Amino acid sequence: MPLTGTNTKTVIAPCDYADWLADLKEQADVLAPAGFFVLVPALMVTATRDALRGSGIAYGSQDCAAQSDGITGETPAPHLAEAGCTYVMIGHHQRRQALREDDDTAARKATRAAEAGLTPVLCTGETDRGTPADAAERVTSQVRPVLEQLPAATPLVVLYEPLWASRERKAADVEHVAVVQRMVEALSTGRPGPVRTLYGVAVAPGTWKVMRQGTRLDGLALGKAAIDAAARRTVIEEILADPPVRGETERVPLP
Repeated sequence: MPLTGTNTKTVIAPCDYADWLADLKEQADVLAPAGFFVLVPALMVTATRDALRGSGIAYGSQDCAAQSDGITGETPAPHLAEAGCTYVMIGHHQRRQALREDDDTAARKATRAAEAGLTPVLCTGETDRGTPADAAERVTSQVRPVLEQLPAATPLVVLYEPLWASRERKAADVEHVAVVQRMVEALSTGRPGPVRTLYGVAVAPGTWKVMRQGTRLDGLALGKAAIDAAARRTVIEEILADPPVRGETERVPLP
């Protein structure tokens, strides 16, 4: 089964969430088989739970507290689990830049998520365009601390979002993404808990067809394409038409 999802950030106003969630539920016939999940602000978790109940579409929060004890204004992972969340986003680049969250903070948040039975979605990626080897080195520095602290049986989703590709408004080259994906695969070899890798910048209809030819990605994370019903359906249907297969051989040689 592939894995797909979206992070709404704060793009959707609270007054518009009900209509958007209703649109998602109408597309549950394609979204649920693609393992689709929605990451929303903590304020919208319960509304998302109620709107998507019975659809097969999973949901989660965009962050959780790094501490096991309560701190005013923070959302503890157990509270999210009690609200029915399955996933929680960790280490988004905006939090790293604006709030100075580092790799150790991400690792502690991932551990809190795991303790509550949530699957961490770890955001990774380099700020500036470099070589694929540079990207793999940066993502390694982000993933390794999490794998070292996370219980070995806990599932982990690694979301690769190079910030330079976002600035260029163009998906990264497949060869670039493949090097990162295979590095994550190598880091997690032998680990009992599954580690799944998604790509998520400038995703649009046609992105999966390109990425599928040179990577072993588990799926895609949709940004703007998740807001538009037609684009969302097209991207997901492309993934379902040619789903990832673990253990398959590479389709193209890489440098």
